[in-house]
Amino acid sequence: MANLVIDIGNTAVKLAVVNDGAVANKLVDGSASFGEGQAFLAKHGALPRAIISSVRSDSDAVAALVRRLLPNAVTLTPTTPLPIRNLYASPQTLGNDRLAAAVGASVRFPGCNVLAVDAGTAITYELVSARGEYLGGNISPGVALRFKALHEFTARLPLCEIAESYSSPGSNTREAITAGVLNGVIYEVEANIDQFALKYSNLQVVLTGGGADFLAKRVKRTIFVDYDLVLIGLNRILEHYAEAN
Repeated sequence: MANLVIDIGNTAVKLAVVNDGAVANKLVDGSASFGEGQAFLAKHGALPRAIISSVRSDSDAVAALVRRLLPNAVTLTPTTPLPIRNLYASPQTLGNDRLAAAVGASVRFPGCNVLAVDAGTAITYELVSARGEYLGGNISPGVALRFKALHEFTARLPLCEIAESYSSPGSNTREAITAGVLNGVIYEVEANIDQFALKYSNLQVVLTGGGADFLAKRVKRTIFVDYDLVLIGLNRILEHYAEAN
């Protein structure tokens, strides 16, 4: 059965039709008008099952509009039934995107210890045990946030951005910032993976988010990339909800 999945993130809205566990059609709308997103919902909004996940406030205009257009959709909340056991100590503060990534990781690697690394606005690490238990994770600033912080909280440092190639050590200020931020992210991700792997045997690692390709080329460990991990996780939550009701 085809389901409609909507992931309202910090910077963009992802909308997808998921059929038999695979993303069949997807749109990413990062505009303030949400015009393309509305057209997508007009085309696919009649699907019998839908789920909405949002990390924005309830007063956000786009989030409110999506809920008006899909009044019968399941809204992911801390009380929504889950296909994995949530052991997070403060589920009320757990971001929907983090939770969905954890569920998506469990779908991709059932019966395995798995770490989902989402390299987006923030870099999040979500750990799911082989027993299907969400054990929590870590959060740190994403690449763009690190560049922005150096630029905005210092008097003279320029605003830099991610680069496929860069010199280290940097021979000028821009190169020094680029190398410092990007190498720092790579080392951090590798260290987090190594730390979790010491505690959890045969750990599988899956990357998602806008920085996944950059990291996958540079992290010295066997990892997998799945840009639809959060969408797959939301779809599995929706299916579990339907099974329970």
